[in-house]
Amino acid sequence: MKRYILAVIIGAAVTVIISCSGTEQAQKQQTKPIINTDSLLSYQDNISTRYMRRHLSAFSADSMKGRDTGTPAEDKAARYLAHQYRKLGLQPVGDNNSYFQHFDLNATKTDSIVYKLFATSDEQKLVDYSTASKNSSAHFIRQFGGTDSLQGKIVFAGFGVDDSKNDIQNLQGVTLKDKWVMVFGNIPHIVEGDTLIDPTIDARARFQSIMDRGAEGILLIPEKSSDFSKVARQQQSNFGKLSDLKLAYRDDGSGSSGGFSKGYNIIKPALAAQLLDIESKSALEDYRQQLIDNIASFQPDQLNYKLSHVPYTAKEKVTSKNVLAFYEGADPKLKDEVVVMTSHYDHLGIGQPDSTGDRIYNGADDDGSGTIGILNVARAFANAGDNGVKPKRSILFLHVSGEEKGLLGSRYYSDHPVFPMEKTVADINTDMIGRIDKKHKKQGTEEYSYIIGGDIISSQLDSLINAGNKKSGQITLSDRYNDLQDPNQFYRRSDHWHFGRKGVPFVFFFSGVHEDYHRPSDEVHKIRFDKMSKIVRTMYGSAVMIANTENPPAVDNQAFIEKTKGDN
Repeated sequence: MKRYILAVIIGAAVTVIISCSGTEQAQKQQTKPIINTDSLLSYQDNISTRYMRRHLSAFSADSMKGRDTGTPAEDKAARYLAHQYRKLGLQPVGDNNSYFQHFDLNATKTDSIVYKLFATSDEQKLVDYSTASKNSSAHFIRQFGGTDSLQGKIVFAGFGVDDSKNDIQNLQGVTLKDKWVMVFGNIPHIVEGDTLIDPTIDARARFQSIMDRGAEGILLIPEKSSDFSKVARQQQSNFGKLSDLKLAYRDDGSGSSGGFSKGYNIIKPALAAQLLDIESKSALEDYRQQLIDNIASFQPDQLNYKLSHVPYTAKEKVTSKNVLAFYEGADPKLKDEVVVMTSHYDHLGIGQPDSTGDRIYNGADDDGSGTIGILNVARAFANAGDNGVKPKRSILFLHVSGEEKGLLGSRYYSDHPVFPMEKTVADINTDMIGRIDKKHKKQGTEEYSYIIGGDIISSQLDSLINAGNKKSGQITLSDRYNDLQDPNQFYRRSDHWHFGRKGVPFVFFFSGVHEDYHRPSDEVHKIRFDKMSKIVRTMYGSAVMIANTENPPAVDNQAFIEKTKGDN
């Protein structure tokens, strides 16, 4: 009898426990998330210099070997990010329910380049022959491009600039189509305190101007022979590596799918002197000064030489990947709309050594800083969600690869979006937010970010960014480069561009170029984490404001709409 009573009591207790547990679980399931902007903004305190220092130290360590596109090092970096998102509980939305979106690339591996120089005045007489390879240096150094066999006569064009403001016409009076254009490498913008050439006409602008005229390639004359020899030795390590990466689905074999196949070379100063009929390297330096002194009267000269550039290459296929993690919003009507936060996680890998012998391009700032910054933003949202606080719209954390090779990963995603572009309300992109540039170093200013995008695309997006900044990082937002006419064209030089060309408003957080840009010395001990954390707070605040606004920002700048026509 006692056993029976005891059994009844135990059974009743179990029933009560199960019932209570079920009730609590049901109540928990029925609890509505808190959709409140101020509550969500309070979780910016989860953005921590300690968290970012720990992860950026690991992400940009020598063991990551520079995270070059299509290499095992890139794969290791991608798996590192996926592991962190898995720990945060964010949803994988990549291929086969993974955190990865894979894409194929066609690549070129160059074994050697043979250069032949002919005298056109003497029945194509061969006057110089040299080969660049892993074991030898030539009298020319390929800087980039040069994947096609190239041949053309040589035109000497002084400094290679047209500057109507200062009455300089280095490119007028002779056709450049199918020609090699030889120029002095350094443009003398300021001479003895006076402006000789408009400083906005930099090497990039000169390159564009010459190539737009149909040139076969450019030959740069360096100032010092020692510079040439040093770079030539360094460049030998590039032979046998993958180059000229192209998205396989866009590569029709015609060379129209991206990349630069024409020539951009440095010429040995002694050989340049020979082509100009100048007796010595020192006389070449004197000639350069004469050009500076009489630059307004200079006219380009077609030389009696022809250059042949023949690369010996093989084609290979490699696979790269984007990393994607999804955080679902809570508003039943708006959660199918997505705010995308992007960074590129690739860098330059292992390459030319610096003066210390370091060959690993760690990319702590470029773009380890942006990548780990976005990871910390994801952590803040995840912690908010764990406490029942969520945004209205969903957020996609997207780390793309192949940025350093020509914005390949972001191009792939924009053409193969996981969430429809018409449901993508904005892209917040970030690259290099851990350092300061020369201008701000001189001013002693740290708490700033350049803002590119915003009002040159969408006035409403600009308002949301400024509102988010006031409630978060409270940094100075500089519009120095936020101009569709800016010669640097930063508005189209990072991954946000492939959202903009699809009609998605974007904002780009960027701290500018510094002395360690694309050098092995871009290392974590130089990162200014306090400055970086304030930018990341502003990124978080901006994401909150965009995710919770009633109406998504619209592209309303007609100039931007006109600029992007034909880019799809």
